Amino acid sequence: MLTILAIDTSGDFCAAALIRGGKPIACDALSMSRGYVEALASLVQRLNRKTDISFSDLDLIGVTKGPGSFTGVRTGLAAARGFAFVAKCPAIGVSSFSAVAAGATQDGNLPILVALETRRADYFIQMFNSKAQPLARPAVMDAESVRRLIEEHGPVLAGNAALRLSDQVLFRNTSDVKILPVCSVPTLVSVAGVAEKILHAKGVACDTLSPLYLRAPEAKISPTGGRLKNRSRG
Repeated sequence: MLTILAIDTSGDFCAAALIRGGKPIACDALSMSRGYVEALASLVQRLNRKTDISFSDLDLIGVTKGPGSFTGVRTGLAAARGFAFVAKCPAIGVSSFSAVAAGATQDGNLPILVALETRRADYFIQMFNSKAQPLARPAVMDAESVRRLIEEHGPVLAGNAALRLSDQVLFRNTSDVKILPVCSVPTLVSVAGVAEKILHAKGVACDTLSPLYLRAPEAKISPTGGRLKNRSRG
């Protein structure tokens, strides 16, 4: 039975939990959009104090790798590497899609369409089967493309963009589509569970800590070099 530190900084929050046997021993979370580094370190320290579980007791660290907040994803992955080095245990990156799908319990065998927020008009999308196994690669889609996907496969919907998607795309025929609003964001239990499955399937040598962004960051360096270049000329 593994003791797992699960981390999620992919959204407007910073969350961490200690999981053992698929159940949370202790968890903590803060709502935020910046300052992830200091917050995450404090959360993990509080978990250690609450439970008397130290880094040396950890068997695995699971962390969301996106898509989501660029800053949050980078911070979470870097922290997971650091924690894993101290704990001398593996760190496994888990896509936000997979973690949401893993928590999307349902009746029947319908596929699961996970729709995550891009903070634009489009959507981060990935389709899974009823057992949360991916059926397609993740993608960025506009509303019309998602509507055609739904008409073709008839999935249930999950993810933090599912309700917005239903308002924009499904208002004509909502009775045929089930939304799972409780599966809006990755749960830390799901993050830990998916990380453990990846570990058992691929081993500790697998490189899963690359971020899953799906698009380039909006903030870019100016072609003229910005302030740093201009200052260096002075």
